[in-house]
Amino acid sequence: MTTLKQRLARGDVTRGLWQNLPGMDAAEIAARAGFDWIVIDGEHGPWDPAAIRAKLIAAPEAVIRIPALEDWIVKQALDLGARTLLVPMVDTAAEAESAVAAARYPPEGRRGVGAMVARAGAWGADPGYVDRANAEVSIWVQAESRAALGNLEAICAVPGIDCVFLGPADLAWDMGQRPGAPEVLAALEDAIARIAATGTPPGIFAADPERWVKAGARAVCLGSDAMVLTAGLAALR
Repeated sequence: MTTLKQRLARGDVTRGLWQNLPGMDAAEIAARAGFDWIVIDGEHGPWDPAAIRAKLIAAPEAVIRIPALEDWIVKQALDLGARTLLVPMVDTAAEAESAVAAARYPPEGRRGVGAMVARAGAWGADPGYVDRANAEVSIWVQAESRAALGNLEAICAVPGIDCVFLGPADLAWDMGQRPGAPEVLAALEDAIARIAATGTPPGIFAADPERWVKAGARAVCLGSDAMVLTAGLAALR
């Protein structure tokens, strides 16, 4: 089976969903809906490893957005069995390098070797996991500030960065604007072009997904399950 990491590397357009609602059932419903990927959001939702483990059982190939770039958080997410991590608020190449190193076993990185007692290595039943993990794990980083936009080419140049994902809301507020303001849209279009020019797949959380696909984005979020449910119930009422 072609993995998400491989699809992005060959230039496929992929469309996904932010999974914000709590519970294993919500994750399973989202995973069954046919998106190319879902993001289990541990940044704007509780960082609860037990709950995230349950969601990964329901949605094995989900992307996990961790709450912050901390080695112990990266290690927990990967040991839970995640293969793709989304790291928020990455402003510099040094931070991107740190994210990759935290996700790689030595000598390529500094991830602690404990998968034999964790779900990632099937609690010891998958002895080959440690040998495969560095190649299988995929790291996406979020560029969500003016500082990050200023460092895009350097961030993209970091080996092991598989996607640079733009965060329009945080960027807009950092620019002193509202999402959808012409200045913000222009900055996002420029950023996608610059990311794509490096050969790195650009991603974005998008109110107008097809606009950003045409602009060059390759990982496009179509919305959040919580927002879809809110709108759907309001429409039903």
